Order: sequence, then C-alpha cells, then structure tokens
Amino acid sequence: MQQNQQSRQDFNRMTNQRSQDFRMAQTQKNRTGYGAGPMSKEAQLQAQAKQQKLELEANEKLTQLAQEQERRRQQHPAPNPQQAVLQQKKDDKQLNRLAVKNYREVFLPEQVTNALQAQQLSPEAQQQLQRLNKNLMDKSWWKNREGAQLQASVKAYNDTLTSLTTGLLGFNLASPPSMPSAFSVSNINAQLAADKFDQGAANQLIQDAALTERLTAGEQLAKAVNEFSHLSTAASGQETQPNPKKLKEEVQEGVRLVAKAMDRYIVRINSSTAIDDAQKALLKSTETYLAKKGK
Repeated sequence: MQQNQQSRQDFNRMTNQRSQDFRMAQTQKNRTGYGAGPMSKEAQLQAQAKQQKLELEANEKLTQLAQEQERRRQQHPAPNPQQAVLQQKKDDKQLNRLAVKNYREVFLPEQVTNALQAQQLSPEAQQQLQRLNKNLMDKSWWKNREGAQLQASVKAYNDTLTSLTTGLLGFNLASPPSMPSAFSVSNINAQLAADKFDQGAANQLIQDAALTERLTAGEQLAKAVNEFSHLSTAASGQETQPNPKKLKEEVQEGVRLVAKAMDRYIVRINSSTAIDDAQKALLKSTETYLAKKGK
C-alpha cells in the first residue's frame, strides 16, 4: 500500500511539474516579445502522434476489459437475477476505475498542455504580426502609400490583427463570452462517489479555467484591438480621403497601444493559475477515488 501511495505521489509531482515547466519555459521565451508560441510544427506532429498512440492504447484497454467481463458473464452466468445485478455493478466499477485512471494519466495532462499552448501566438503568427507592425511604424512605408491604397493597407492590417487576436483569445472580441462560474469539482466528486465518471464534464472544467484566464488576461488586449478596428473602419468609411499625417499618427498610436496590451496579456497569462489549480483539483479527486476503490 505504501508503494502504491508513493507511486501516486510521484505521478502527481510529475504531472504538476509538467505544467509548471511549460509555463516557466513560455515565460522565459516571452521576454523576447509577443510570446514564444507553441513548439515547432515538426515537434507538434511528433507529440500528436505519441499522444494519439497513448489515447488509442487507453481506449483499447477499456474495450478489452469490457469484452473480458462479457466473456466471464457468459461463461459463468449468475445463478439468479440479484447476483447478475451485483456482478454488473462490480464490472461497471472496474470499468469506471480504468476510465478514471486513463483520464488522469493520458487525457488530462494532454488537455492541460493544449490549453497552455493555445494561450500563445504561433511562431508564424508572431512573425506576421511583427512584420505588419514594422511596416506601419516605418516612415518609408507611409511615403509609398496614399489615398485608397493607404486605406486598404490599414484595413488589411486590422483584419489580420483581429483574426490573430481572436484566435489567440478564443472568442469574438466585439462580444466576449461571460465569465465562467467559479471552479468546483463537487459535481465530479458526486459522480465518483456513485462510481460514475463523465470525462466530458471534467474536460469542461479545464476549458472553463482556460477561458477564465483568457478573459482576465486578455481584457485590455481585446479593448485595444477593438479600438484599432474602430479607427480602421472610420478611415475606410470616409468618402473623402483622410489626412495622411493624421491617419499615420492615429494608426501608429493604435499599434503602440496594441503592442503594450499584448505585452500585458503575456505577463498576466503566464502568471495565471486557473488551469493549474483545476488540474490539481481533478488529480486530487481522481486520486482519492482510485485509492478508496482500490482497497
């Protein structure tokens, strides 16, 4: 029993360290500006292939166990309906234990990693945004554009900025979703107490934690991008050509505000703990369940 307890403690430390290491790595890289983004495409493909293999193996174990249980029931049928019900409950508990074990060891760590990675701009998005920012802050770029061409260029920047930020925050900037309810594992604990487990409900808790982090950390970023969008829309909607000098000043100020808001987002998102706290709570609940049912 002590050995099993030590194994669970080692697993918890490993899983918690995985999230902490990811956040620390992201924070360190983000100091260069606009976030480090997720891993390279090649590394992503390798990680995805490994994860798919783990998930396939986990699901196969569940299928194999269910098939073994069915064979046993057919080979050794219960002597009466009451015994059949008891055997079915015992089998269901065994399946539920395996499902919970698979979740905490295979599915939960991957969902947390994906949620953390989604909080960063991809390397391609970073390069695209930095290139556009460089253009709009470059005097020579403005000299080579005027009139309708200038309006179209500003609109194109706004469209790209809005698209990248929407993808980063995961919601419509003009109408953000409501803040999720306060985190609670009471529903999951109630399920486990009844030897049930809804992985979808557990997944939703991580999703809500991630949304809470993005809404909190990205509030000023969404505001800055919306303000730039209003500026772009106003400039594009003018029947007469806008004053190039005034437009340049307004656009460059908007770019600076967006960059400042992005920096603030990076700092706040990397100091957020909602996802980490949700993961720890789910690990604790599932560990407690497996420990009790294993006795």
